[in-house]
Amino acid sequence: MFHPEALEPIVAFLRGIGMQVVYGDAAHGGFLPGVNIQAGALHVDPETLLGPGDLLHEAGHIIVLPRRYWPSLGRDVQADIDTILADQTARDGSPDPILTRAARQGEFMSQAWSYAVVQNLGLPQECLFFPGSYRCSGYEGTHPMLAWIEQGTHSGLINLAQADFTGYAGMFAFMGDNGLAPFPQMAKWTLD
Repeated sequence: MFHPEALEPIVAFLRGIGMQVVYGDAAHGGFLPGVNIQAGALHVDPETLLGPGDLLHEAGHIIVLPRRYWPSLGRDVQADIDTILADQTARDGSPDPILTRAARQGEFMSQAWSYAVVQNLGLPQECLFFPGSYRCSGYEGTHPMLAWIEQGTHSGLINLAQADFTGYAGMFAFMGDNGLAPFPQMAKWTLD
C-alpha cells in the first residue's frame, strides 16, 4: 500500500465527520481494490487497498450528496446518484441542482475534496495521488491530477465553491464570492 501511515488518520477523519468506516471482507468487490460502499458505509481491507487516498476518494463521492441520500449508495455510486436524480425529477418535475451537480461533477468534486482533506490532515498528497491512481501512470514528475488541482484549473474547485464547501479559487476566483475562504480551506466537509 502506498503511504500506509495515512490510513488511520484518514479513517479517524471520516468517522469524525459522521461516515461509517468498517474493516473487513465486505471491502472486496468494490469499484477500487480494498474499498467498497454498501448502504452508504465505507468498507475497507488494508491488505488489498492500494492507497488510503482511494478510501478518501470513495468517501468524496458520498459527501457530494446530502446525508439523507447516503444509505442509498452502494458499489456503483454514479448509477445510484443517477437513479436518485431520476426518481426525484419524476416526482417533482424538475431536477434538483444538488443532485444534478453530484451526477455530473461528482468525480471532480471528490478529487478536489480529497485533496483538501489530505492538506487539512497534513498528509503527503502522494497518499492520494500515487502512480496508477486516477488511471494515470507513466508520467514524470507531479501526478497529472495533483498538478491540475494545484494549478487551480481543476473543475472540482468551482463545483465545491458553488456547493458552499469552500470559497472560489484558482482560475475560478473571478467567478464568484460566496464569502468563504478560498480552496483548499473548507467551510464544511459534508452536505447536511
